[in-house]
Amino acid sequence: MHASMSKMLRPQRVRLHPYVEEAVAKRLSAHCASTGIPASSVIEAALRQYLDGTSDKTLILRLLNRLARAEVRTQRDLEVLSEAFGVWVRVWFAQVPAMDGAAKELARRTAESRYARFVEQVAERFSGRERFLDDLPREVLADEVELEKISVESPEARGPTDPADG
Repeated sequence: MHASMSKMLRPQRVRLHPYVEEAVAKRLSAHCASTGIPASSVIEAALRQYLDGTSDKTLILRLLNRLARAEVRTQRDLEVLSEAFGVWVRVWFAQVPAMDGAAKELARRTAESRYARFVEQVAERFSGRERFLDDLPREVLADEVELEKISVESPEARGPTDPADG
């Protein structure tokens, strides 16, 4: 009865006959001799990693793809902010008339207080409470597929990526 129980606990094994290059076979033999691990265990572990997509190379490529997408979003954000600043400067110059004398001094003092308030608002937004990009409509920033990828990705979540990512 004991022998039949041990058979039930062990998964069924199948013999494979793959062909590999002689140099790879020699490296496998040398590795197995130095570590004492059977060749079938090394091959099975390698196949599992390959088929499950959990090899270091695969995980690094996934991370690089994620970082590349984040870099593209960052570049897009920078371009949006640059354009917004350019528009703001044009509107500001269009609204500010040329002045002389006492009106010029009053305008200078008013401009300094406005600038101080502007710096306060930029510092407040930069501290993370709100972002200019959050004020823009979502469709301007990304399509639904990209938004889904963004929402699924987080530093602690490491799941399968779409097949196009590799």
